[in-house]
Amino acid sequence: MFFDVNKKEHTSIQNLRDTTKAYLRGITIAYNARKKKEREKENKLQNDIRKLERQAQLTPKNEQIINKWKLAKHKLNILEQERNLRALKFVKQNYFENANKPGRWLAYR
Repeated sequence: MFFDVNKKEHTSIQNLRDTTKAYLRGITIAYNARKKKEREKENKLQNDIRKLERQAQLTPKNEQIINKWKLAKHKLNILEQERNLRALKFVKQNYFENANKPGRWLAYR
């Protein structure tokens, strides 16, 4: 897609190469930033759950702490389900792409 938009007759190969590198670097940085944000969110939820569990052990009758703990566990569960769905989608795609190649599976395993 990048080359369809940026391939012009008057553009030098060196300039096209440099812009491609910059474009790919931007995509990589955005991907890593998104992954880091997801990891930080998950770590924050896990820390909140641990903290709320300790508070619930100290004051087991406090319903507000228990409700916050349940909500944090629910949010963490949703994040894990989304991650599992993405992984499942990738596996399905991989099986679909390699379905009619008999020797291909032995090379992967």
